Amino acid sequence: MTRVILLSIGWFVAALGLYVALVILELYWNLNDWQPKLDSRALGLIIGVGSILVAIRFLARANTHRIGQGVSLVLCLALLALAVYVFPREPLIQGLFAWEPSSPLWYRAGRLVVLASPGVLWVLGQLGQRRLAAQSATPPNGGAATLAGDSGVPMEPPTVS
Repeated sequence: MTRVILLSIGWFVAALGLYVALVILELYWNLNDWQPKLDSRALGLIIGVGSILVAIRFLARANTHRIGQGVSLVLCLALLALAVYVFPREPLIQGLFAWEPSSPLWYRAGRLVVLASPGVLWVLGQLGQRRLAAQSATPPNGGAATLAGDSGVPMEPPTVS
């Protein structure tokens, strides 16, 4: 049970870290006006997002308990809902934070892909676990009959002399 709790905390921290890194990148590039800068701060945030996605990949492979899978699925669906919510163009408004151009489609699509990636990694982790369970459920020798039960010696067909 401790492993399930630790994995759930890991999923929560990874999802929160992904969200925070993307919000900081959004504020850095798109607070006053759309001005993407590819400098050390932006590269650090992009590398941070990539490392969080790698951590999520490992968490998805390690998550075998149903409760942990449920918690991680809820977090993946929340990130996907957030991705769909922030995908449309920003409204062009007047005032303090008046945007002249909206953020471009490539940026919004990239943000959608990054926020949907934990769900894809979760599904891949589940498929890998099912494949592993199916492989471990097959009997030795690929299901071939043996002479002495589980001795491991394959049964030879009788020879005619």
